[in-house]
Amino acid sequence: MSRISILGCGWLGLPLGEQLISHGYHVNGSTTTSNKLKIIERTGIKPYFIDLSPEFKGDISFFNCDILIINIPPRNSEADDQYHEKQLVSIRNQVISKKVSKVLFISSTAVYPNTNGIVSESDADESNLNRGGVSLLKMEKLFTGEDSFDTTVIRFGGLYGPDRHPGRFLAGKAGLKGAENPINMIHREDCLAIIELVIKSKLWNETFNAVAPSKLTRKEFYVNAAQELGLEAPSFGVEPQPYKSVSSSHLLEKLHYSFIH
Repeated sequence: MSRISILGCGWLGLPLGEQLISHGYHVNGSTTTSNKLKIIERTGIKPYFIDLSPEFKGDISFFNCDILIINIPPRNSEADDQYHEKQLVSIRNQVISKKVSKVLFISSTAVYPNTNGIVSESDADESNLNRGGVSLLKMEKLFTGEDSFDTTVIRFGGLYGPDRHPGRFLAGKAGLKGAENPINMIHREDCLAIIELVIKSKLWNETFNAVAPSKLTRKEFYVNAAQELGLEAPSFGVEPQPYKSVSSSHLLEKLHYSFIH
């Protein structure tokens, strides 16, 4: 069974590691917070403290693996608008030097501009920045552009699930725009299943959008979610807002995946 290292054992990475271990994989997991090491270890994941500020500092045996999953938040610092890029270059250098053969890069549908229409994998734009001011497409290319290892990119939509209920996202807010816009969301349970299926299926050198199909409008989704928790529902005006509708058709075709949520 493959040895897998997960760079970033947070809200998504930690349950991913637990799931992979339960299915027979050997898993290393990293954190930048020393008091989380025991939490990671209790799940059966081998814990590593890794500092990325922005250069890699830590035990390089973390990269003794067949597959590296990169799952770290894309943020720059006020003092350095290339901070996240420097982190990823440092990681890429370790991947090359340790001869890791496969990389799974967790990205986001923030790579797409608002076109007021459907977007697919080829519509990503390097000039489109995420909220942290990072060009996610440029970050992806740091790995997809390398020939010494294989990289698959998964671009997740808006994440929700345990401890991240969408009913809290907009509860009580008023005068919101884009009531009729489509939503681009995915539950954590689907994220974990898709990642494992990509690994099992050995689908490398691919890029996938991962957004659950939904016929709900933005207004319907967030009003329903708030009501589920007994919170004040958000209210929407009639003013439009630019949007995108992210297509997961490539993922559905290649993985034959059925969304859980």
